Amino acid sequence: MHGPTASAPTRDLPSPFGPHPLDALITPERCRRFRQVLARRTGRLAVVVEDCHDPHNATAVVRTCDAFGIHRVVVITGRNSFKVNPKISQGCHRYVAIEHYDAVAPAVASLRARGFRLLVSDLAANAAVGPQRLAPALAESPIALVFGSESTGVSPELSAAADGYFLIPMAGFSQSLNLSVSVAASLYALRGEALAQDQPGDLSADEQRACYESWIRADRGAAADLVMRQAPGMRLMTGKQGETLEVLGPE
Repeated sequence: MHGPTASAPTRDLPSPFGPHPLDALITPERCRRFRQVLARRTGRLAVVVEDCHDPHNATAVVRTCDAFGIHRVVVITGRNSFKVNPKISQGCHRYVAIEHYDAVAPAVASLRARGFRLLVSDLAANAAVGPQRLAPALAESPIALVFGSESTGVSPELSAAADGYFLIPMAGFSQSLNLSVSVAASLYALRGEALAQDQPGDLSADEQRACYESWIRADRGAAADLVMRQAPGMRLMTGKQGETLEVLGPE
């Protein structure tokens, strides 16, 4: 569904990987669409959501991340489950890398291992920097914008793990915004210029190819698996547990 001011890219960006065996399973239009979306995705900016209990907010967050070209959403469910409504998401949740952790520590460790700095939206921490001021930090290293639950905000444990804090400046009587609106405002502050200029993303060729394969496999299931098994250079072997393994590379 498009809003009154929404638009889709009109130019084709080059795809970093060539013809793929799975191309034959989808229409040329869908093939192009997948590649163009991937060509604009960024992996340097991630969104972390802790204990979001409202399905409408959860779904809106995922839709917003997809629309703004965010590759990764990290979900922490220490107290509340994260529920996505497929009808509202219109299927876009299948095209965002949603990582799930049931505690703060492993989520933080995983992000740190990949070089992310954690910037937390936390009024209690006396944050004074708006998201638009985080662009220099994003230029230096990948950053993860962290948002807490609708009612209580981020947990003390997650706030303590922060590398910095930010807030969304407001001029009215309201003291806070809806979670999904906060995510949207923050992402647009950092991604608006790149979106307006239709700049390419930064996912590597391997990341784009892996996403392309997973998206088509999600749509075409067994047919996609069969094509991959028959693709040139692909070998099958039996693993230690009796499972069938697909092998590329040396023996």
